[in-house]
Amino acid sequence: MLNVVAKRLLGEVSWGLKMRVTMGAGLSILDMATDIYVLLRYMEKEETRGYGWSLLGMVAGSMVLQLLCVFAQNRKKPLVMAKEILIVLTGMKPAVESARVCSGRAMEEHQLVDAKTELTCSRCTEIVAESIPGCVLQSYVLLKNTKLLSTSTIVSVAVSALTTGFSSATLSFDYDVDPVMRKHSPAFYGYIPDGPSRTLIFGCMLLNSALLVLIRSFGAAMLLQANKIYLVIYMAGDMALYLGVKVARGDFHYWFPVYGAVGLVVSLLIRVIVKTITDFTGVIQFRHPAEEGGLYWTANMFLALAASFACVWVGGGGRLEFTLVGAASGAWVLVFSLFLSLAKKGFRRTFVSRQRGKDWAMEFFVKGVDDAQKSEVIGCNEHMWTEIRVDVKEWVRAGWWRWVDEKPDWMTESWIAKVPLDMVAEEAQAAARGSRRCRAKVGSFSAAVQPVTN
Repeated sequence: MLNVVAKRLLGEVSWGLKMRVTMGAGLSILDMATDIYVLLRYMEKEETRGYGWSLLGMVAGSMVLQLLCVFAQNRKKPLVMAKEILIVLTGMKPAVESARVCSGRAMEEHQLVDAKTELTCSRCTEIVAESIPGCVLQSYVLLKNTKLLSTSTIVSVAVSALTTGFSSATLSFDYDVDPVMRKHSPAFYGYIPDGPSRTLIFGCMLLNSALLVLIRSFGAAMLLQANKIYLVIYMAGDMALYLGVKVARGDFHYWFPVYGAVGLVVSLLIRVIVKTITDFTGVIQFRHPAEEGGLYWTANMFLALAASFACVWVGGGGRLEFTLVGAASGAWVLVFSLFLSLAKKGFRRTFVSRQRGKDWAMEFFVKGVDDAQKSEVIGCNEHMWTEIRVDVKEWVRAGWWRWVDEKPDWMTESWIAKVPLDMVAEEAQAAARGSRRCRAKVGSFSAAVQPVTN
């Protein structure tokens, strides 16, 4: 009884979460306001009007990616999707999603992911399509045309960096302190200790991301100044290396349960987005095996810093430019070292882990001590657990009707909708033939079992 009461209180008393998501939404809106101000300044003169159109294209690109997320999340409910599209077009998507997370909105049957994951996706699309390219563009414009250097333009770049840093830190922080995530993956989540040091760790993560955004944006701007094709070659080569490693390790498919050609496109898109965000912000969460992986994440951070110096050299930078990048890089190393010293020591191994995403997914079932833990594997892309599919099928068939009788909390409509049809085909057919007992027990979820196209 005490455990149940404690869990309910923890779920209700979420002041920290509410404060972070509210501040995040506010900073996001402030970032958009400063971008609009800079956009109008660029549009005033003929020589900078092209930059204005570029900045406008970034805002539009962010909205397009958010619309794709809305489609993937609500494609089975056209009316709900139309409502979500209106929210995106009005620019209120971050605020609305923040409110949903704060209210503890449950995941609905037709949805692909829960409200927290949806908010994470929106943050990531905004960072990769608007915040990062916006910082690079504004840095490039200031380097090329020093006449535009003013307090307002500096504030705009600073706000973009802080907004990106806050979103990055919040994403990692919220996942790590979430009791559910710590229960599901205790070997990965829990590096943030309880007590006053939590605030200091959050500040370290925020500064790390903001500093890395400024360093990488300045380096990219220097490379653009030398030759635009250099930046394209560097980014494409770095991305090809990352995707090649994922394919070679059999870890390309993302964990979202989307299949076929659409699934491949979604996996490619998300991999590119995650890699880009990590390169420019160093999101701690993305060292997760299902994302970049610990060892690749750590190596990527130091390669990113080294590449920034190379970009300044190729761009013809002088002592001032190298000093700026060197000072910022040194500050990043110091802040990251402070973060590691404050975090729980037992989790440092996650920064050098070679575990793949598919290994992480199969662990839910292989090492799960009860049905609740084993059930988590169903929520992952089936390609990630193909090696144990036979065992999962036997487990589902053996426990199906017992779960129907017991009605465990984890057996939700959304979970049932993700179960491959062949794993429960006989039971679904029995229900369809008109057995009163089956209909009474299966009820509304008998229609929720849909085939998963492999």
